[in-house]
Amino acid sequence: MASGSSQSSPIATSPYPVYPMNFGSIRSLIEYRFRLLDAYVDVTGAATFKVENEPIKDKFVELLRDLANHGLMARIRRVSNDLIISVFPKPRLNQPRKLINLLLFIATVGTVGFASYLLIFDVDPQLTAALFQRSNLYQQAFVLATAILGIVGLHEMGHVLAVRHHKMDATLPYFVPAPPPFPFGTFGAVISLRGPPVNRDQLFDLGFSGPLAGFLATIGVAVFAILTAPLITQQEAARLISQNLLTSRGWPYTPLLVEMLGFLNLRTVPDGYVLVLTQVAFAAEVGALITFLNVLPVWQLDGGHISRATFGDQGHKIAAFIGFAILFLAGYYGFAVLLIIFMFASRRPFEGVEPLDDVSPLSKSRKGLFALTLVMLVLSFVIF
Repeated sequence: MASGSSQSSPIATSPYPVYPMNFGSIRSLIEYRFRLLDAYVDVTGAATFKVENEPIKDKFVELLRDLANHGLMARIRRVSNDLIISVFPKPRLNQPRKLINLLLFIATVGTVGFASYLLIFDVDPQLTAALFQRSNLYQQAFVLATAILGIVGLHEMGHVLAVRHHKMDATLPYFVPAPPPFPFGTFGAVISLRGPPVNRDQLFDLGFSGPLAGFLATIGVAVFAILTAPLITQQEAARLISQNLLTSRGWPYTPLLVEMLGFLNLRTVPDGYVLVLTQVAFAAEVGALITFLNVLPVWQLDGGHISRATFGDQGHKIAAFIGFAILFLAGYYGFAVLLIIFMFASRRPFEGVEPLDDVSPLSKSRKGLFALTLVMLVLSFVIF
């Protein structure tokens, strides 16, 4: 299960692109921002410019704004010690079909609600009598469904905020419903980029924003689960455990995040009683699973965007192998195989999203945030 895997639509340029302005005008725009060393049309007919090797992050952002006014865009790459700018027409894209986003969201609300209903009402009547009044089961199902949808939704909202902050072109979230017997009711959601990010900073923010928002939402759900968990006597707990109606689980079958919250004494437990985490805590485990899977540095998952922005193309490929190794060692064989199938179905299996400016390094502050990504990975690790 994944959420927020943001993929970029590739830029396709024809062998002989038709430019909305002449070569001399394009050259003037380049010279206004950069010290031009050479200008030519390459073998594909693309307007190409060699510029002085210097810090170009801000200048290139300004150049893209200039070009956008004329229906153009550009990419910059380092070739040996030279900086090469290629200019090409902006691809024409169809208008996003928002009705599909709405219908998928409605369907996901239905499947998550139904899955939550099954989870709650599948509880043994003896356990139900010990923990809840029968009238509370519908409330429990509603809270469980709301928590799962909230975590997935806030994860996607993190992506949406990053997209809007950087004024990137992207679709609304596509929620993915999952019918029974899938226990969560959803496979998550995805946002598709309709154009590449400008630089590594934007790519990092795109990948980091979703898991961070989802992780914070997961913490909130876990705290709520602890604060609302029922209390039963130790004798009653022992009886239910002996009947296999209750079980005691620890890491890695419970996220380290939930284990650590348990040590904070968020709830006073009287002597002779124990706290029983219910299915609401299951929503926190689902949230941890979403975060864990998404921050793995694999292909075009959120963690793949983060590693591509942090380590570059070659470092991203090495990180992807590490991510797959973690998946297989943790027993997520199905998810790993599914990712491999999607990877090889694409035209560039091991490639991450390429920013238009793949020369400028990631900002120092974002390099520091990469450590937080590792913290989220460790705290969210869980085996289902």
